[in-house]
Amino acid sequence: MKNSKLIVLLDTFDLSEWRQFEDFVASPFFNKNEELIRLVAYLGKFAPDFTASDLSKEKAFKAAAPGKPFDGRQMGYWMNYLLKLAEQFVSISRYQRNYQRQSCDILNEFSERKLEKHYNFLYRKVEEGMEHALLDTEILQFRYELAEVASRHFIRQRVRSFDPALQNVANALDELFFLQKLKYSCEMLNRQAIVSTEYEVSFIDEVRSYLLQQKERPPLVDIYLHIFLSLSQDSDAYFSKLIELIQKHSEKIQPTERREVYLYAINFCARKIRQGKETYVPIVLGLYIQGISDESLFEGGYLSHWTYTNVVKLALRQKDFDWAEHFIRDYSDKLSPQSREDALHFNLAELFYQKEQYGEVLSHLTKLNFSDMFYHIGSRTVLVKTFYESEEIESLLSLLASFSNFLRRNKKISASLKKTYLNFCNLLIQLLHDNPRKREKIKGQIQATQPLAERAWLMKVWEERG
Repeated sequence: MKNSKLIVLLDTFDLSEWRQFEDFVASPFFNKNEELIRLVAYLGKFAPDFTASDLSKEKAFKAAAPGKPFDGRQMGYWMNYLLKLAEQFVSISRYQRNYQRQSCDILNEFSERKLEKHYNFLYRKVEEGMEHALLDTEILQFRYELAEVASRHFIRQRVRSFDPALQNVANALDELFFLQKLKYSCEMLNRQAIVSTEYEVSFIDEVRSYLLQQKERPPLVDIYLHIFLSLSQDSDAYFSKLIELIQKHSEKIQPTERREVYLYAINFCARKIRQGKETYVPIVLGLYIQGISDESLFEGGYLSHWTYTNVVKLALRQKDFDWAEHFIRDYSDKLSPQSREDALHFNLAELFYQKEQYGEVLSHLTKLNFSDMFYHIGSRTVLVKTFYESEEIESLLSLLASFSNFLRRNKKISASLKKTYLNFCNLLIQLLHDNPRKREKIKGQIQATQPLAERAWLMKVWEERG
């Protein structure tokens, strides 16, 4: 029973949802089967965790139909009926959270029932609410659907005059279409840069050409147009314009939508930095700070430890040590409790490594609890570099041996990540052996080996040991 589709779905409910589901099943509007009500009451003893060993069909049947002998087929019917009710429940719950969808449906009902006063009152109320709404795809979808409702309402009135609602619905559809087309096209380009595949982006040349001819464009459409132009043409000029648009319109955009915009811009900068264009470092750092300040880059109310670490790396890349330390300490309390201590001490270790204060590096590394595999690998990498810079070669060789064994034996580390760091360990060991005959060969390996962690640092070691 625990592996049935019913229990798998119910297992996703939290305690509050479960209580609502019990009320839902007990409502005669949705269900009049008393056995199902008793079955839900029995399952409620286990909710919201259905992993208990004594949960069985036999016991559930006995609770639903006391005094009757177990009937496997009947139990199957009840479980199927209850699954359908659970599906209805999640669908209706989602609908209840969608104020826009409800408003459009109610307005359509008022219009069809010829309730003119009801319709006009609600329409004005919804329109006033939209005036202050922040922009995202959903609000543009809502504007289009609301304009469509108004156009249908005008047709039902059979008035022979100019219909402004028809123009409104056409304009709203254009804006929604352009935005969605650009967003899908941007995501296709983004994935093509990661995965070796080709997407067919139809009509995008016509969309781009049309939009570029317009003197004014809706803010979100303009932003995604410049994301697309930046990605498709690898254009610094279009990207500069994108940054201007983000600065100009960011406060008008919903945080979730704003987050997507920031991430596109951040990823564009990251690619440029990998190409050696250091001028993009302060730009991407500014984007991160802006996204952190308005909390668009927060996840579930917390700053991601990945975002936190990326900001520190960028600041250290600019040698802005004081700013980096203030950021590390000031924003650590914005991190989730699970990763807070590790992120704080790991980034302080990175900072003090850059400042060549190696005693402080070791002090902070000893405080790690390894809440994530990233800290297991990252701490060892920093420690390797610290031992090298401190000229503790014996400790370094011992660490490289244990690090390599850790990588090989740990089944939780992906094959590509293992290879990345095993290549790092192997090349550093070869450098430490100081074989003059292999010097040029090792240099070529450092330059050509894929994948490889800390390539630039290994080249620095190669040069120092010349």
